[in-house]
Order: sequence, then C-alpha cells, then structure tokens
Amino acid sequence: MTMQPISCQGCGREVLVEKFSAAHTSIQWPFDARECPFIAARDAAGTAAGFGANTHGCEQLLRTIDQAFAEQSLTESGIELPVGQNVPRLH
Repeated sequence: MTMQPISCQGCGREVLVEKFSAAHTSIQWPFDARECPFIAARDAAGTAAGFGANTHGCEQLLRTIDQAFAEQSLTESGIELPVGQNVPRLH
C-alpha cells in the first residue's frame, strides 16, 4: 500500500497518511508541520513541549485520521514480511 492523502477537518491542509494498524500511523507533511494553525497556536502560547514530541501533534488531524480509518475511507496497509529462506540474515 502507499500513503493516502487526507485533508484535515480542522484546517483543510492535506497530508499523506499510511495506517499500518490501529496504533501505528505514519504521517508525511508536504509542508512544515509548524505551519499547521493548531500547532502554531500552541507554539505561540508556549504550551508545546517541543516539536516532534509524541503528545504534541495536531489533535484535529489525529481525529480526522481516526474518523477516516473508522469509516474505512483510510485503509490499513498490510506489511508482508519475508519468511523462511527469504529472511535477510547478517553473516
């Protein structure tokens, strides 16, 4: 599977998302994430613990992703791992 475009319901900006499981989501920002109005407002208020901190993403975007996943408009990617002789080995 590949990354899928998702438009944030909060600001309308589009990011690319790949969902590997309910707990594992990969987000690619095609712009500087600090340009997100919700992240920028939190940064301006001084309430952010640092860019990239696990608890300091955009809550609006996370809700949008969760909703899209629940509605199945964002599909889960399957990861096919090698098995048997196809597993890479370090020698």
